[in-house]
Amino acid sequence: MSQLDALVRRLGELDAKADLDGLRQTREQIVAQHPDSDAAVEALYKVGLDLLFRERKLDEAVTRFDEAARRKTPFWSDAARVSLGLCLFHQRRTQKALLELRKAAYPAEPNAHSVTALAFIETIYESENKADEVKRARKDRIAQLEQLTRPGPTTTPAERGHYLYLLGLACRDQGDDARAVKALEQARTLGPSALGAELFRAVGEALR
Repeated sequence: MSQLDALVRRLGELDAKADLDGLRQTREQIVAQHPDSDAAVEALYKVGLDLLFRERKLDEAVTRFDEAARRKTPFWSDAARVSLGLCLFHQRRTQKALLELRKAAYPAEPNAHSVTALAFIETIYESENKADEVKRARKDRIAQLEQLTRPGPTTTPAERGHYLYLLGLACRDQGDDARAVKALEQARTLGPSALGAELFRAVGEALR
C-alpha cells in the first residue's frame, strides 16, 4: 500500500469515528505530501468546508476553494468552484461570484454541480431584483434537470428522484404548474424505498 493509499484509508477510519480534527490534519498532510493527486483536490475542498462551517473562517475557506477549483480535477474542482462562488457572494464580490458560478454552470454535460451553480445564480439575481436574469438562469437549470431526469445506465432511482423533485420545484417557480406536478408525480412513483423517507415526504408535501 502506498503512503497516499494509507492516508486515504485513514480518512475513512477517522470519518467513522467523527474525528474532525484528525480528518483535518490528515487532509492537510495529503495536500502537503501529494499535491498533484486527485486526493489532494478533494482534501483541499473538504478543508475549505471545515474552515467555513466549523471554524467560520470565510477568507481562508475562499483560498482553499480557489486552489481546488484551479486544479481542474473532475467533480471536486467543480464542487470547490460552486462553494467558491457562494463564498464570494457572501463577501459581496458579486461579479466575481457570478463569474465563478458560470464556469461551473455550463459543462459539456449537466451534473449535480452545474444545477447547483445555476440555483445560486438565480439566488444572486433575485437578491438584486433582476427578474429577467432569474428567469433565464432558471430556464437553463430546468433544461439541465430535464436531461438529468432521463433514465440512464448509470443513473440510480434515488438520483433520478432527487432531480425530478428539483425539476418540479423549479417548474413551479417558473409558473409552469402542470409541468411541476408531472415531475413530482414521476418522483413519487419511485416510492420511499428508492427516494428515502425524507425525500419521499418532501415530494408528497410539494404535491399538496
